[in-house]
Amino acid sequence: MSKKPSRSKRALGYLSGFILAVIFAGGLGSVIQTQFNLLAMSSIGPSIDFTTRLQVTGYDLVHFAPFLIGIMAVTFLFSLPVAHAFARIQKRQFIGWCAAGTGIGFWLALQLIDHLAPMPTLIAATRTSAGTFFMVMSAVSGGAVYAWLSRYFRRVLRGKVQPPETTVQGASE
Repeated sequence: MSKKPSRSKRALGYLSGFILAVIFAGGLGSVIQTQFNLLAMSSIGPSIDFTTRLQVTGYDLVHFAPFLIGIMAVTFLFSLPVAHAFARIQKRQFIGWCAAGTGIGFWLALQLIDHLAPMPTLIAATRTSAGTFFMVMSAVSGGAVYAWLSRYFRRVLRGKVQPPETTVQGASE
């Protein structure tokens, strides 16, 4: 019979998964946003070389990703408890419910942002259906990462899974 982990250990597992998933989803969404912007710019002007794409992507990871991470964090705060409730009722498909919940939540957040923003769209990649789809997929993947990592961290904290050992090559020789 497995010992139930303390509340603080469970919360730590969920929080660790949440933080890493939000950063992952925000970073991925930022890269997607950048590439859609560069695609739109190259369709009306000269092509953009690979070096410029890398530089602009790096710039956006530093300057746009924190904004998107904030949007993802708020979205995940609202959508993940709903996903947890559905997963508890169904007693399975935790990864699927988290992925679907964050995707739907982020899509709703994009609709709300586009409705409230003074400009036509605040996040340029969402001007097209394809851009919106891929931006939502960044949230879906973040939800899946959250479900997988939170489960992993809870198991590690319970002692059911040992974290990978870090050894330096040649140190024991």
